[in-house]
Amino acid sequence: MNRMLRKGNRGFTLIEMLIVIVVIAILALIVIPRLLGAGRKAKEATLKGDLHQLRNAIQQFEADMGDYPAALNQLVATTAPSGTGGTGIDLDSQGYQGPYLRTPDGGLPKDPFTAAADWTYTATTGDVHSASTLTALDGTSYSAW
Repeated sequence: MNRMLRKGNRGFTLIEMLIVIVVIAILALIVIPRLLGAGRKAKEATLKGDLHQLRNAIQQFEADMGDYPAALNQLVATTAPSGTGGTGIDLDSQGYQGPYLRTPDGGLPKDPFTAAADWTYTATTGDVHSASTLTALDGTSYSAW
């Protein structure tokens, strides 16, 4: 007789179900923001790497050619640019060792936050920054990196 009574009592109570739902909700509140932040951190790491590559390429161009490139696209050129560099000095095309930057598509790297190769470049100083207007996770502006 006891066996028949037990069969009807199988299952979860409403309280047990609510406790499980609350635990799942708490776990979701902890995990989801971390997952969303991981994508942003990856983009920031990509941006830092791209800026490092661009700055190294600009420095190498300046060392070989005697001046900063007049435009960033000179870093990916397969032939020596002619004329003057970023500060108006005549470029030494004999020293050209380029292209100074190689990407799979043959162009400049794309800013991960703007999805375009729209870098802010100052030819007179060889300084390059992100054109993004967004703010980084550390509170600084990407354009200040």
